[in-house]
Amino acid sequence: GMFVPAIRGQGTDEQHEKWLPLAYKMQIIGCYAQTELGHGSNVQGLETTATYDRNSDEFIIHSPTLTSSK
Repeated sequence: GMFVPAIRGQGTDEQHEKWLPLAYKMQIIGCYAQTELGHGSNVQGLETTATYDRNSDEFIIHSPTLTSSK
C-alpha cells in the first residue's frame, strides 16, 4: 500500500510521530489517491494544492494549469 509511504515521504516530523505508530499497529486505516492529467505516477510533480480554510471549515482546492486537471 501507499498510505504509510506517503506519510513517511510527505509528512512532517509531527505527523510522523502521530500517525506512523498507529498505522504500524493497524490501529488506523488509511488510503492514498492521486490523479492529474499531466503527471501519471509522478507524485512529486503534482501541481494541485489543498489549503484548509478555518473560516469555512473547508479545503480550498487549486489546480493552476490544464495538466493539473482531474
